[in-house]
Amino acid sequence: MLRSYVTKKYLFFYFVAIMITWLEAVITPALIQYIVSSFTNHQLHLLWQVLIWGIVGNLILLLGLAGKRYYYARVLTDFKSGIKQAIFQTFLYSRRIADEEVLSDLENDVKQLEDNYIEPTVIIISSLGFTTVSICYALWTNFYLGFLFIIFYSIPVLCSGIGSKRLDTITKQKSLANQGYVSQVTNMIAGARSIRHYLGQSMFYKLFSKDLHKALEQEVAYEKQRTINCLFINGIDAFCSVAPIVIGGFMTYYNYLSAASFVGIYLVSHNIGYQFQELSYFINTRKSAKSLCDKYQNLLGEKLTKPTVLKGSVFPIQLERVSVERDGQEILAPCDLTIEEGEKIAIIGESGSGKTNLLNLIYGEIKPSQGRIHYHGQELNSDELYQAGAYILQSSHVFDGLTLEENVALGQEIDSVRMEEILQQTGLKALQGKISNNQTLSGGEKQRLEIARALYHNRHFILADEVKANLDLKNQEKINQLLFSLPQAIVEVIHHYSDEDLKRYDKVIELVR
Repeated sequence: MLRSYVTKKYLFFYFVAIMITWLEAVITPALIQYIVSSFTNHQLHLLWQVLIWGIVGNLILLLGLAGKRYYYARVLTDFKSGIKQAIFQTFLYSRRIADEEVLSDLENDVKQLEDNYIEPTVIIISSLGFTTVSICYALWTNFYLGFLFIIFYSIPVLCSGIGSKRLDTITKQKSLANQGYVSQVTNMIAGARSIRHYLGQSMFYKLFSKDLHKALEQEVAYEKQRTINCLFINGIDAFCSVAPIVIGGFMTYYNYLSAASFVGIYLVSHNIGYQFQELSYFINTRKSAKSLCDKYQNLLGEKLTKPTVLKGSVFPIQLERVSVERDGQEILAPCDLTIEEGEKIAIIGESGSGKTNLLNLIYGEIKPSQGRIHYHGQELNSDELYQAGAYILQSSHVFDGLTLEENVALGQEIDSVRMEEILQQTGLKALQGKISNNQTLSGGEKQRLEIARALYHNRHFILADEVKANLDLKNQEKINQLLFSLPQAIVEVIHHYSDEDLKRYDKVIELVR
């Protein structure tokens, strides 16, 4: 996953900087060893060499540390940019990421991958190189004692997998808790007006606190398990770090080893011990990210295909004995419907009779439990249906910061002549060239903007779900006149109507529960 979203140039320079920092493994032990040797052998001229080499070595080390810090920031930025773009692209071009999950995926999951996958990965690579250099120095100084230190210090690393499965399980629970929390907060923010109007603050504050507490409990559970794992491994390390020092003391006492070599090996072995602790900790941490890595490896590993281009007419649209069931209950009774090109059809019925579900069936948002739907004698996939029709809801969305024309075209090339005709037709000419947002446009203007989108993008039919419900009488009549003037087929769910209103439609379909 790291390779997929990181610029190879920055990764190369980062590894070069890491290799320079490996000098730290030998600089201090070697300097101390030479200083002790100069004292025991009365060779004080070695101190001047130690001073020069110490200054040069540490200056080089500082360059490596600076490069490591800078290029790690670049690598991390590349990763976050790449994976967030991939997640959002997958969200836009496929249905593999749910609307309510995408924000949590972008912020919480990417942060967890940064902390539990990227950072541990680069630290493990750095520690392995540092440890290798330290081991070589220890073995070169005294093979037997160096080998003994390595054996003892490797034991905690071999135990690093203890508790990793439990940690992985908690990581999954943590991700789900974060998703639930973000989803609930987003939902509450969207309904904040209703909460305030009906004095529901106390109830929703309690719900917020409950979801927040649940998410934070998972954070605590994660850190608790990680602490338990580290406590166990560090307990083993406490014994393994002392035993070889005592053995080295005996070897020095019986003249199998010089004092300078013992000090050098001890210092470098101390580095090895510290690095082994780092390795065991970060290997364990990295394993905890396995479920998230698998999730995004599978999710983002699939190649995104370009939308299928719709060809030809979709009429007649035929629904044959279609019905919808949910949790064993019928929410749309079996019905038949044929939609011809240019027809204006009203869908009426009491609440719960399945009016919106019928529109969702036509638009492919849901699948029928029974029956079938044909468009000009064939079945269409989601991409083709999106190109065939437009679906207008009670509340249309305006993208802030875009001009009216950009809000209509939505990324398509703007044909200024055609755009002007459509804005004139939909009564939006006065807003041409102006920056639009949800606050500046009225409800009627938003609905007409949605209709303008359908016209500009050459949709064959328009589905309208109670689009006039929230409008005043004047705007209701404007939308009515506009819809009936269009050449497109219109299938409209209406709730408030008179007999005169129904006479304007070519067909009236009444649904019953």
